[in-house]
Amino acid sequence: MRFRQREPEEPEINLVPMIDVLLMTLIFLVLTTSFAHESALKVQLPQAHPKKTLEAKGVRVVIDAAGDFAIDGSVVPSDEAAIMHALAAHAHGPNTPIILYADRKAPYRAVVHTLDAARRLGLGRIVFATKVRSSP
Repeated sequence: MRFRQREPEEPEINLVPMIDVLLMTLIFLVLTTSFAHESALKVQLPQAHPKKTLEAKGVRVVIDAAGDFAIDGSVVPSDEAAIMHALAAHAHGPNTPIILYADRKAPYRAVVHTLDAARRLGLGRIVFATKVRSSP
């Protein structure tokens, strides 16, 4: 009897399990990462003693010490029409809260422009963001 001689199989590296592990690690990292709200403008919020701390979700309006505006991370010109247009674009109805991050040295007129634009659009839920002051 003549047996055929088998050709030796070449060893292969199976990449599927390694790719599965890498994808699971990536999914784990994405789900456990806390996303920080980075702003286009640098502000120093005033301090206050709040009764309770809220994590509000809504349209983020940032006003820096020079009176420059950023709405939901994009810089907006400081005129009233541009602020009103940007608020209208980002608001999802009259119950959308406006979260105002105004620098402690921000010009009063910038805050008033924001409040006036929100009132004209019928956005009545306005929240002023502050730093929590540590108790003595």
